Amino acid sequence: MSEWSDYYDKGVDADLYIRNLYGQREFLLAIIADGPKRVLEVGAGTGTMSVFLSQLGLAVTTLDNDPTILGQAKTIQARLGGKNQLVEGDAFRLPFPDNSFDIVFHQGLLEHFAPKQIHQLLQEGLRVAPTVWLSVPNNWYPRRDFGDEILLSKSAWEKILQPYRVVVSRNYSLKFFPKWYLPRVPIQYMAKLERHEPR
Repeated sequence: MSEWSDYYDKGVDADLYIRNLYGQREFLLAIIADGPKRVLEVGAGTGTMSVFLSQLGLAVTTLDNDPTILGQAKTIQARLGGKNQLVEGDAFRLPFPDNSFDIVFHQGLLEHFAPKQIHQLLQEGLRVAPTVWLSVPNNWYPRRDFGDEILLSKSAWEKILQPYRVVVSRNYSLKFFPKWYLPRVPIQYMAKLERHEPR
């Protein structure tokens, strides 16, 4: 696959929407439990997580650097009745002032970057919000969806995240693999980072 827009070009019907949300249930519930009002999703994908959070009454902004992906997300947003704002922009230079949001989140983004770039993305997220939630497929994830994913263990992610105040770090999303010797394993990793405030 050559472009992300090709990957997301399948569209989203009600069945896929519900399955996507259920697969991210623990991650979404963790974000909601923080009680944010202003939320930024970095890396739109299908935009379904932003749509869902906007349907709960949150002010959600969905950012991506690819206008084609944003166009696809806009079609899905209209079909599902989302109220999130779609914005074109660079995740490494977010087009927002400091402290514009309560939470920044991304799902399935950081595994496509080297550690130095991951740190740049996280620093930029912590500039515009005091909290960043991240979710990535872990080393048990059964495939590389796009092809360049770095599928790491929880301990490997914790090593990358050492410079940050990490208040949640855990694997989630149990999946059943009937042919594996381990029948149920968590295939994703999530972490919550908080900005270091001066004392």
